[in-house]
Amino acid sequence: MFLLCVLITFSPSRKILRYLKFHVQRNTQKYSGTEMYKSAVYAEGLLSAGIKQREFVPSREELKKTMFLKDMPATISCYGGWNCKVAVAPTLTARVAVARLLSGMGLNPKHNKYALFERHGNTYKVIEDRTIIADVIAKFERKYPGENWVIFFKLFGIVQFNITKCDPLELVFLYELVCDQIRRGLFPDDKFSLTELAALRLQYLQGDFSPDKEYTVSDVHRVTLPADTSNKPRKNSSGTLRGLGTLGKGTIRKLKDLYTDTEREDELLLAEEEDKARNTINDYWKTKAGLSKGAAQQELLKLTTRWLAFGYGIFEVLIVDNRFREQELWLAVGRNDIGIYPRNKSLPLEVHTYDSIISFGAPQVNVFRITIEGHAPLEMSTPEFLDIARLMKTYIAIMVKMKQEVPK
Repeated sequence: MFLLCVLITFSPSRKILRYLKFHVQRNTQKYSGTEMYKSAVYAEGLLSAGIKQREFVPSREELKKTMFLKDMPATISCYGGWNCKVAVAPTLTARVAVARLLSGMGLNPKHNKYALFERHGNTYKVIEDRTIIADVIAKFERKYPGENWVIFFKLFGIVQFNITKCDPLELVFLYELVCDQIRRGLFPDDKFSLTELAALRLQYLQGDFSPDKEYTVSDVHRVTLPADTSNKPRKNSSGTLRGLGTLGKGTIRKLKDLYTDTEREDELLLAEEEDKARNTINDYWKTKAGLSKGAAQQELLKLTTRWLAFGYGIFEVLIVDNRFREQELWLAVGRNDIGIYPRNKSLPLEVHTYDSIISFGAPQVNVFRITIEGHAPLEMSTPEFLDIARLMKTYIAIMVKMKQEVPK
């Protein structure tokens, strides 16, 4: 058992690997039909699959299952509350898990790219193909014990899309991806009515409007503080160090009270905006009476496909230099190009094809840099720099492969 625990944790060197294989084979021959034989066979399977260095100490559940020579059961979540039960071997990677899910669902991996994500609350982080799934589970067990986290399966990159010819299941994944972008406020509101899109989402989920039907506004529509109040001076606040003198002795208690008052004021303003959004959504929802689930899905997709960046990966970034009027922008990463958009606006400030991009990468943590032919380097601050890099690499690899497949 000790050897099994070591095998699922450490990657042996070549010399030790040769000895381990010899040792395990000897035990399978020497202790045939015994518990030692079963352990040796299980260890032989691990060695054959290829042991990789683990990033985290195995979770308690994995160690328990290893003692009984079994794979660890795990759940991979999808949109719509779907869950897929998988057996997680110590060597199972994200790439293999995605391939199994695609095969089980009958989805064509050439049409679009799917991936596994770490989801903690409303935050998604893509899992690299080579990452061991057991490592992800172990990390969450240690970083977020008892909290709501899942491994999530969804679209990562859209390669081919046609509403009328799309596979029904693929259409569901695309539809849910778009609705998720709308919910997270990653969709423009200058030429689209986000409240109408939210109403179509509710028609899809719950059918015709009824006062008895309940929903949470934040599940279908992002509500934020009004622009004219987000920078408004708060009660008892001052923008200078001298202003702290008005707090008396400047004690921590008074600073805490000030912070609490500010939070309470923001909560009241946010609740007021949520009520306004709910009323508008309900008004739109009433006009969709009689619309079937499929028709509501089609109408939402037809409306959203009008945006140039439909199907792109949208990332909130902070541009480091002053080339644009605003610094807080969107980076849209698509199959053929990338675009810089003002947040909540439908028209881009710049668009660059991959052919014009010389290089890209992260010179440091939370910073992403794109070098473009004939332009100054585009440097931005974002915690999603790894996801951006992987998505761009995925699209470039697809583009190169498609060019190679074109007959000369």
